[in-house]
Amino acid sequence: MKQRDFELEIAAGRGMAFGRYGRDWTKGPILKNLFALSWPMIVANSVNMLGPTVDMIWVGKLGPTAIAGVGVAGIAIMLVQSGLMGLFQGLRAMVARYVGAGDEREANRVAQQAVVVGAASSIFLAAVGIFFSEPILHLVGVAPDVAAEGAAYMRIQFIGMVAMSFRMMTDGVMQASGDAMTPMKIAVVFRVLHIALSPALIFGWWIFPRLEVTGAAVTNVVSQSAGTALSFWFLMSGRSRLRLTFKKLRVDLGMIWRIVRIGIPASIMGMQMNLGQFVLM
Repeated sequence: MKQRDFELEIAAGRGMAFGRYGRDWTKGPILKNLFALSWPMIVANSVNMLGPTVDMIWVGKLGPTAIAGVGVAGIAIMLVQSGLMGLFQGLRAMVARYVGAGDEREANRVAQQAVVVGAASSIFLAAVGIFFSEPILHLVGVAPDVAAEGAAYMRIQFIGMVAMSFRMMTDGVMQASGDAMTPMKIAVVFRVLHIALSPALIFGWWIFPRLEVTGAAVTNVVSQSAGTALSFWFLMSGRSRLRLTFKKLRVDLGMIWRIVRIGIPASIMGMQMNLGQFVLM
């Protein structure tokens, strides 16, 4: 390809990638751009981490056994969540690289492979939740009644990791492409839904059944699923910086390995931050 043709193709790619939903973050004051990108991510991450705290506030009214079970299980869930967030750092790095190069097609292909990674990891975690939730809690030495309450909460949360995994993936695609505002807005919406629905399912308010600890876990899964659906809608309808499509989707093991290889160190770092709390508990 001639140099001039290559430059025109990159320029066209940049136009597609930036569109009317964002600006070229490679231009302008660096500190201003860093702040404009980072503060919505800080808000989104803070809101995302509120789930166990909201559950503890309401479950605490059920008694010490319930709050102890959800407390221990919540730390285990945050441990897994931090591992997933680290794993998708490889997605973020590669999407940012291709968007920066103006290659929207390759950025979309990375996102497609990240869907495969998310599906595989969520299936694995669901299996762990189904078969090992109670043994994990017994392993850390909690009382049998606490383990029973915590296992009910953990099992549903792990089964619902498919929603959490895909939401992290879509957040990563949007943020890495330069759209930090949309994930923040989605995080606020689904967390408000969680806050409103949690007491209704825990205590059986209005038309909802009284599910107690199970209700807290179900609320998390429902709200995460709503956030995931919104994220996919924004990505696939072209309302974010990068438009996700599944045309010509095929599993690319080489690219999957690159995503995982970049993400594993970040995953280990994220998990070790919560591992101490889990062991202490």
